[in-house]
Amino acid sequence: MNAKQKEAKDPSRRRNRPEVLGPAPTKGANNPSASRETVESIVVAIILAFLFRGFVAEAFVIPTGSMAPTLRGRHMDIVCPQCDFEYNTGASMENEEDGQARGEVTVTCCPVCNFALPLDKTVNPNERSFNGDRILVSKFAYQLSEPERWDVIVFKYPGNAKQNYIKRLVGLPGETLRIRHGDIHTVESDGRAQIVRKSPTKLKAMLHVVDDSDHVAPALRKVDWPSRWQTASAVGGDQQWRQTADDKGYIVQSGTDETWLRYRHLAPHPEDWGAIEAGVRPQWLEGTEGTLITDYYSYNDYRAGGHATGTAWVGDLAFEAKVDVQSEQGELLLDLVEGGSHYLCRIDVASGKATLSITDFAGQPQAFEDGSAVRTATTAAKGQGSKGIRFSNCDNELLLWVNDKVIEFDGATTYVPLPDVVPKWSPTDPGDMAPVGIGGKNAELTVTSLRVLRDIYYLAQESDGRYQTEYTRNMWQGDLDDVMYDPRSWAETTVFKDRRTVEFRLEEDQFFPLGDNSPQSKDARLWSEGSHDTGYHSPPPYVARELLIGKALVVYWPHGWRPPSPTLSRLTGNYAFIPNFPQMKFIR
Repeated sequence: MNAKQKEAKDPSRRRNRPEVLGPAPTKGANNPSASRETVESIVVAIILAFLFRGFVAEAFVIPTGSMAPTLRGRHMDIVCPQCDFEYNTGASMENEEDGQARGEVTVTCCPVCNFALPLDKTVNPNERSFNGDRILVSKFAYQLSEPERWDVIVFKYPGNAKQNYIKRLVGLPGETLRIRHGDIHTVESDGRAQIVRKSPTKLKAMLHVVDDSDHVAPALRKVDWPSRWQTASAVGGDQQWRQTADDKGYIVQSGTDETWLRYRHLAPHPEDWGAIEAGVRPQWLEGTEGTLITDYYSYNDYRAGGHATGTAWVGDLAFEAKVDVQSEQGELLLDLVEGGSHYLCRIDVASGKATLSITDFAGQPQAFEDGSAVRTATTAAKGQGSKGIRFSNCDNELLLWVNDKVIEFDGATTYVPLPDVVPKWSPTDPGDMAPVGIGGKNAELTVTSLRVLRDIYYLAQESDGRYQTEYTRNMWQGDLDDVMYDPRSWAETTVFKDRRTVEFRLEEDQFFPLGDNSPQSKDARLWSEGSHDTGYHSPPPYVARELLIGKALVVYWPHGWRPPSPTLSRLTGNYAFIPNFPQMKFIR
């Protein structure tokens, strides 16, 4: 029986033999068929790559910091030598324009402890600037669906179609958009304005860290710098909050009275650090209660000596904590203050039930948007054990997370604030001078990893030279700082009422983008050359639909790390080849 007869009798013999569709090519360099196949494969791969790039997705590099900290342009990654907090400083000025850089970043300021760090770029290669994030953009996304508010979009700049921009989509076609007191509103035809809210996912991605109890500089403890978290209750003895043995947390065994721990924004000035490192406590501490939280961006602070202050008060805040409950009953209390109003969450330890309520500065109850006095929900914060808590008051909405899960209440947790919200203070209620609180009642609690965060504050600016500040009159930074530090002046000053309101009208197929780094973003507010009075703008303060490129999806390749060894640096030409995996992320 020959081989073919054996195969016909037992088909399994054919399973591992190659199926031959034609004569197999002969191997060798002189085989024209093999060479042709190689060339054809390369050509097809190139064509597919261009098709993919042209119609499906394309890679971009972020050049500047207008979307920081969501997306980083040319920048530096810094670990503060005082408090070990990791942060970024922008270095877009080191980008070359016409063959030359505009300048060099030589100092940076920590957003937590305000230490001004002179950079030693010769000794530490990773203190030299890195290129911006590399992102992948879906060019097909808006062929299938409409752009959505808060998407991060890539588009052709209306003033130069050869130049690509990346911003966050804030205004949609047909809307009249209003920027007021840091928030975005849409205006109806009858003049009524409605605040625009972010989803919990977007909000979480856009929050900025103001303070982190895991990062307290040892040098501050040595000069007895006051803790930013201070007890704020009349009770005494064991019912007072006290620091844990490692000074990184707080513990309380509260009784029938509410026992509060409250945050005060007591940060050093950059110029204080010389005295602090010498073991000297600055004298100005004796006469201050702290300052308001502002729209400060450490990413933008690269001046000698640092600055560490913003231009606008931010009342939209959030805070996070790890709460270890040692008792089977009692209440965990969470409080955020804005404009003197207290936004309170009570969590019953025995049942896990959470209750939200609002009271104004006079102690009178305020209702939620639908008229309800309270909102309730069942949470996983029940009984003993450790829980991750996050509580926010942003965009006129209260949100609660337990173990990183958003809690659904029995109705909307949105509210209408009182008119002209400004910071408030009194001798009996520090109000906005102590805007975050965590407390207990009949409960034994330990809290650690406390972080205070703020929302993005969109500055009300326009391209007209008279309207490029947040205020209706000229304000010197020193005058602003004086008001922020002096709560007794808040009842009389006009600073907070002098904040501007700007509006932009969008027609069909027009989109309004803004940068996350509002103080340093050339976006639709500012790129027009025109007059506020005449209404003439060139380029226009919007992006036409045909200029949209796509939706930013992922940071697929952040910068790598340069080798710390001088020998390796010479061998590699200081090339940053060690991947920075933690910075790879989906873009929110």
